[in-house]
Formats: sequence, C-alpha cells, structure tokens
Amino acid sequence: MQNEEFTSPNQRYSFNFLGGTDNIYSFQTKNEFAYEILFRPTPYLFGINSINSKFIYELIIRVARNNSSKKSPPFDQLVSPTIAEIFTNFYENAPKTIVIYICDSSDNRQLIRQAKFSRWFEYFDKNNFTKLDDSIRDSGGIIYPVSLIVKSNNPHKKAILLDFLEMIEGYNRNK
Repeated sequence: MQNEEFTSPNQRYSFNFLGGTDNIYSFQTKNEFAYEILFRPTPYLFGINSINSKFIYELIIRVARNNSSKKSPPFDQLVSPTIAEIFTNFYENAPKTIVIYICDSSDNRQLIRQAKFSRWFEYFDKNNFTKLDDSIRDSGGIIYPVSLIVKSNNPHKKAILLDFLEMIEGYNRNK
C-alpha cells in the first residue's frame, strides 16, 4: 500500500499514503501548504503489557511544507474532510486502531488546536467512532489536551476507554 494515491470527491483533496514506520499520508492544498498526517505507533502509552498496546497510535497533523508567502495556513474548507477521509482510510486497514491525539503546546496554542481538532472531528462518521477528550497537566501547570478515538464497534472499547482514563490519571497524579 506504500505510495498509493487516493482520489477524492470534489469536497476533499487527493492524498497519498507514503507508508513507513509512522504510516504517513500527505496532501497539498490549493494554498500551497503540504500536510502530513502520521499514525505513529505508541505501544507504551497504556503500558507495554496492555493487550491493546500493538493497536495504539499517536495522530500527528503537521504542515510539512509551506510553499506560499503566508506565515500559517489560512482557513481551508477542504482540509477537514481530507483529514477525516485519511483517518477513515487508516481505520479501514487497521480496524482495531486506537488513536491518541495530543495537542502541541510549543507555542501555547494547544487549546486552539483542540478546538480545531474537535471541529475537524465533525467530518468523521461519528456513528462509527467514539471520541473521549481529557487533558494532562505537567508540573508547571501547562495543560495538554488529549483525545482518544476508537471505532465504536471495537470489542474492547470499554477496556480501552478505562485504560485511557487511567493513563490520564497516572500522568496527572501528584501535580
């Protein structure tokens, strides 16, 4: 499936699956921004001995290239449905996938990223996915919004949600 191109209906961008360890997808916008969507394996998040550890991926959404004169990507109504289609494609190939999305806080815009990701989630087939939001707080008081997404029909959904909540509690304990 590496370097496979997916064509999309008019309301989405075409995208490519580049593969690799991080399961990279890419697409180019009309505004000359190239995005990469990564599904990085993170088996350690629920503990390496968890029965679900081999299904856990961190979702990373990043601008890979900016070929425009703009500093940051402008609003583009085709980005959200493209990311939703990429997400769905990844789950079709790995239906027991568990995705964790941790909002980047390097520029203190993590709450804005959380709101944007929640809006993007509106484009997903929500009857097929369950999303649970929470946050991790570091010792300096910085909050990192975190989302978990799992297929609604995953036979281990309840255990996965409990593992996620225990993970959050573990990170937040004594802070």
